[in-house]
Amino acid sequence: MRTGFSVSPLNAIFVAIIQYYSSQMRYVKAITRIILIISVLIIIIWAIVSVPKHQCESMTMAPHTQNESLVLGQAEVERMLSADSIAILGMPMKDIDVAAITRLLSANPYVEKVNFIHFSGSRLVVDYTLKHIILHAFSQDGDQYFVDDSGCLLPYTAKMQDDLPVANGHILQHYKQGDTARGRLAEMVNIVNAIQRDEFCQAQFRQLYLNEQNQIELVPAVGSHVVLFGNDQNIEEKLENLKLLYQEGLTRKGFDTYAQLDVRFKNRIIAKRK
Repeated sequence: MRTGFSVSPLNAIFVAIIQYYSSQMRYVKAITRIILIISVLIIIIWAIVSVPKHQCESMTMAPHTQNESLVLGQAEVERMLSADSIAILGMPMKDIDVAAITRLLSANPYVEKVNFIHFSGSRLVVDYTLKHIILHAFSQDGDQYFVDDSGCLLPYTAKMQDDLPVANGHILQHYKQGDTARGRLAEMVNIVNAIQRDEFCQAQFRQLYLNEQNQIELVPAVGSHVVLFGNDQNIEEKLENLKLLYQEGLTRKGFDTYAQLDVRFKNRIIAKRK
């Protein structure tokens, strides 16, 4: 008996052809991959070399703000750049000093941070965040300025048209660039931040007054009384007690029943009739 397996000459030729074309296909795939890699590198190199030579044709400011008013927009930034002799339009992209733009904007008192500056085609995009202004303050002698939610003092600008809470009375601190709120003014900022977190309180209390005894008073929008708040201790508790009194008591008795509501003492309100 014969054992083993024999391959006919035709089968051997067929196998040889398949092996040949398989090896050729490997070469073709390898060459194709190399060509693709080289093409991508050429495109990248071309972009790196040629794009910076393009001129900047336009500039767009992308400010972010929590206020309704925009205190520093496109026109103001363009004037700042011009005053600082920073050329943008018509300049080759590679020659635009992005670091100088960042420094200039970061130094502006209204700017919280510069998020990014990049090119979109032939357009320069400047993305920045403005400080959240929460208080319009008046010093005792009439000096006026704004304060942001972190207590930073900001110069007055007519561009701020928001209906901000007002702080006035015997406030001695004047505006100074780079300065922050101190003493009772800092406490007023804390109180306003808390008021802004409650819709009812935000609508009711639009003015804070520092009286001659250096005590903070709240002037309500509804009612002829004043609220003797004292300081920024236990703010949330004081506001909650006031809110309950307004909603459950004064709505029945009338908002003009009392001349003063004293909330300085823990967990109680002393009401003085007119």
